Amino acid sequence: MKIEAGRLSARVVPMGQAGGALALRAAVFRGGACDRDPFDDAASHVVIEAGGTVLAAARLTAQGPDAVIRGYTAGVYDLRRFARAFPRALEVGRICIAPGCSDPDVPRLLLAVFAQVVEREAAAVLYGCTSFPPEAAPLARLSGRTAPPDWAPARRAPETWPLTGATGPLPPLMRAYLSLGAVVSDHAVVDRDLGTVHVFTALPIAAIPPGRARLLTGMLAGQLMTAD
Repeated sequence: MKIEAGRLSARVVPMGQAGGALALRAAVFRGGACDRDPFDDAASHVVIEAGGTVLAAARLTAQGPDAVIRGYTAGVYDLRRFARAFPRALEVGRICIAPGCSDPDVPRLLLAVFAQVVEREAAAVLYGCTSFPPEAAPLARLSGRTAPPDWAPARRAPETWPLTGATGPLPPLMRAYLSLGAVVSDHAVVDRDLGTVHVFTALPIAAIPPGRARLLTGMLAGQLMTAD
C-alpha cells in the first residue's frame, strides 16, 4: 500500500522492507541502539517519507481475540475483556516522528494510513499505547475519557500512575484520536525500558463520526492519492 499527499509519501511494508522505520525507531527510542523486538516480524510497518528522508514510522498488527491477548499491549494491560468485545482489532505500536519534524500533515497522514489498513482488515477497533515523557505526561487531561467498564483494560503492570497531575498539551496524534472518539485506560503504566509513561488507547471504529470516517478513508483534505 502507498499513499501520497503532496510532498509526503507513506508506505505499508513487511519487516524485510522496514529498514527506514527501524532506523527512526532506534534514533527516537534507543539513542541509536536497535529497537527490534519479537513482535516486528508478524507486523506491517508504516514508513512516511519526504524526499527520501524518513519522517515517521509505526507498527501495525491485525489481530483476532487470541492474538490480542498475546500482543505487545497485553504485556502491560489485561486485555481479556477488550479481546472479547472486539472480534477483529488493529494494534498500533512504536509510533515515532523524527525529531524536529513539525509538519502537521505527518500525523494526519499516519491517521489516514491507519484508516486504510483498518478498512482493509475489517478491524472493529484501533488500539495501542500512547506514550508521554514522564516529567510532562498530561494525564489529568485524560481522566474524563476513560474506556467503558465492560471492556476497559484491567491492571497488569507492576508500576502504574493515576490519571492526575500535569495538564499540559497533548501530542497532535493523541488530540486527533480523542476528536474521533478514542478512550483510554483508567491508569497509566510506567515503562522503564523506554523511559516513558503510557496509557492504553482504543478507538472503536463505530465511535468515529461518519463524516470524519469518510475523510480518513477517502481523500484527506482532498490531497491523498492511494495505490496498492
